[in-house]
Amino acid sequence: MSLFWGAFGIHMGRKITVILRDGTELTYKNARIVEGNKTWIYQVDKNERPEELLAFIDPNHIRKLYTEED
Repeated sequence: MSLFWGAFGIHMGRKITVILRDGTELTYKNARIVEGNKTWIYQVDKNERPEELLAFIDPNHIRKLYTEED
């Protein structure tokens, strides 16, 4: 599921996979993405509230980004 809000894109998913330009693949479970001038990936609780910042990535370094529901 994807939801875009104002100037920021908010993607919610149980599993998030990020493939960087150098080919590195990063996978996060129970996470949420907030996209703006940087891409923030947070660990979320069962109520979708942020608990911990997992990654802070410059969008220019991202080749592909996938979200999947478990």
